[in-house]
Order: sequence, then C-alpha cells, then structure tokens
Amino acid sequence: MDTWTLQEGYPLLTVTRNQVDGSISLSQKRYLLDPYTSNQTSIYVNPFTSFLFQWYIPFNYITSAGLSSFDWLAPNQTRILSNIVSNTDWIVFNVDEFGFYRVNYDQSNWKLLTNELKTERSSFSSVTRAQLIGDAFNLARSGDLNVTIALELATYLINESDYVPYSTFSNNIQYSILMFSQDDESITFKNMQKFIQVLEQAKYVTSGWLVDPNLQSSDYLTVQLRTLIIRDLCANGYVACINDAVAQYRAWRTDPDTYAIAPDTRSIAYCQGIRNGTTADYEHMKELYKQTNDQVEKNRFGYALTCTRNVTLLEQLLNATLANDYIRLQDASRFINNIRLQPGGQKLAWRFISQQWLELVTKFGSVSFTLSDIVESVLEYVNTQQELTIVEQFMVTTGDLSIAERAFQSSIEKIRANIRWMNTVGRDTSVWLNNYVQTN
Repeated sequence: MDTWTLQEGYPLLTVTRNQVDGSISLSQKRYLLDPYTSNQTSIYVNPFTSFLFQWYIPFNYITSAGLSSFDWLAPNQTRILSNIVSNTDWIVFNVDEFGFYRVNYDQSNWKLLTNELKTERSSFSSVTRAQLIGDAFNLARSGDLNVTIALELATYLINESDYVPYSTFSNNIQYSILMFSQDDESITFKNMQKFIQVLEQAKYVTSGWLVDPNLQSSDYLTVQLRTLIIRDLCANGYVACINDAVAQYRAWRTDPDTYAIAPDTRSIAYCQGIRNGTTADYEHMKELYKQTNDQVEKNRFGYALTCTRNVTLLEQLLNATLANDYIRLQDASRFINNIRLQPGGQKLAWRFISQQWLELVTKFGSVSFTLSDIVESVLEYVNTQQELTIVEQFMVTTGDLSIAERAFQSSIEKIRANIRWMNTVGRDTSVWLNNYVQTN
C-alpha cells in the first residue's frame, strides 16, 4: 500500500493490443489532467520513498470472448498478457472501477468498445459504461486521447437509460460547454448545445416534467435522471424543455398557494421563468428573495435572479453584492459565481471585479478565502490571449492584490491551460461537432 499512501496522485494504466499475436501490453505513468503545468519532474516527491510515481496496480479485465482475470502490475514493469484477444474482441480493464486509476486503450480497442456500447450496451454494467465515458473524456482533456474518440463514444447515450452514465457524461462535458460559452454567439457553442439535445431529447420525451410533485417515481435514480435531462436540455436551448419550464413557472406564479413545482426541478423552472420573462417577473422574484426565511427557497430565488438576460439587471445585482442591502455578505460570492456561469456572464463578472476591486478588498479582504474564491471562479474559464493580457495588465496596474494575490497567480496558469485546450482539444472538438450536427 505504500505506493498509494506515501505519494500523491494516481496512475494511468495504458493497454495496448498487438494486432499480430493477440497479446496485450500493460504499462503505467502518473495521470495528470494538465501535464504542461504539472509535469512529473516538478511535482513534489516524498523524500522517504523511491516510487517516483509508480504504483502496484491491481487490475481485472473482461473480454467479449468471455475471458476474465485478476492480477497486479508492479512499479516500473511492463506486463505482456499472451493469447488474450483476437482483432475483433474488445477488452475492458478495471471493470466496475475496481481500482482507483484511469485506463487508456489503443485506438482499435476504443472503436470496438464504442461499437459494443452502440449495439449491446448491456455487455457492460452501468458503472463500467460510466467509467468508459469518464476515462475517455478525462484522457482527452489531458491530451492522452484524441477527443473525437470520446465524443464518438458518447453518441451511444442516445439509447442509454441509466442515470450513472448520463451523470458522468454531463459532469465531464461541462468543461467544454463552459469553455465554448465564453463566446455564446459562436457556431461551436451552438453546435455543442445541439449535440446535447440530440443525445438527451429522447429521454425527455419519455419523462419530461411532472406536474404533480407527488407523482414522482419512488426510484431515486429515475428521479435523478429526469432532473439531469431537464437541467441539461433547458440549459442548452431545447425549446420543448424551455417552454415546459416557463409553463411551470407561470402556473406557480399565478397560484403559488396551490400549485407546486417538484422540488428537484424548481430551480430550473424559476431560472427559465426569469430568463424568458419580463422585468415584472424579475422584480417579483427579487421581492420573494428578500422576504422568504426559507434558506433553501432563498437560494433558488437568488439563483433565478442571475438567469435574467437583462444586462442592466445583472449589473444592478452585482452592485447589490456590495451594498449591504438585501444580499448578505456571505452570499455575495454565490451571486457572482452564478452570474459568471451564465452564457456571456463571465465578461460581465470580470468587468465588475476589475472596476470595483478596491471596494471588494474592503468588503472581503479580511474574510478568509472569499476574495480568492471570487477571483478564481470568475477567471476559471477565461480562454483567450487577449483576456489573459487584460488580466495580467490589471495585476500590474493594481499592484496590491491583497489576500487574492495567490489566486490571481494560479488563475493565470489556469488561463494559459485553457488557451492550450482551445488551440488543441477545443479545435478538434469544434471540427467534430460541426460534422456531427450536419449529419444528425
């Protein structure tokens, strides 16, 4: 266990097929989400160990031919497993996430796994299906796998019915969505939204909104899947979902005493109601936020306020975080964070921070981590050289960054990583999405 307890990180197991003799080669290295800024030679090494980011890795596997086994890969070892698969057999390692590591395969095996998912997904448990999605997208982000392989694999989700794989996909695709949403008028962002719609709209047709919250399924994962589908589709412009959400909001606003929106979808309905509503709807929601003593509902109302498309109202909301009026000091960072997550909201949030910096330091400079959290959240998905230059100039001009100096420094590294992603993975994603949308 020392290789797991005395060094940081976790391994990437690489599985390579020999197309000639059917053998499998196993090797390992440390998995790094961003190898450019976190290369293995620069990471802290425990002076009391000599493992150098190598692990004793327990592994199991299954094949389409029905073979299964368990064994170990030792540090600094390359294992050859003989007579395991034919050229037409797929193989999966770390079945049901048996160990804490990621697995990469050669391109031919990824294609075989993708085909199996599309034609007979029940060959793998829901956990293993989710694992394949998670591994593929994380390996694509780190540059260990071409992102087109991950995207092609995800297309099987059109026929998926289990919450766990959908949840893994939704969590992993968020980075791409938020990166492209920095330019919410771009073709790539719109293509990404269409991609999400194609994958998930069939599930929406069969589940949709439940008018009566008491009619929800007692199956927890079924309820969770329904909520996830509604959240993803409404957030990504699916018209049927948005119309249903607005209808829910309207019915609730007309008769709030008797009409109840299911708790798991209430925030979505409130958000879409305000996003597609009037100034009067916004002011009504703001009054509800001020008056309620129910903290859960207060958070829902507050989130809905950040969903408005009205830039003037969003600017007023940002200014209210400093006014000590109806937004408490401890809630200010939540409002700023929610605004920057809206399409186009990051630029608005950054302008607020840069223009109100001294006031923010006065308000939050003595509050542990709050100012740093605001800086890191607002800059998290910045991804252009022009914006990087603006942030760097702000740091130089401002001079004293107070408690947030380290947050700015780490954000600069993150922005550089985002720029690299846009120029590599993002570029390949854009091309693939364009081709996919044209044919689906």
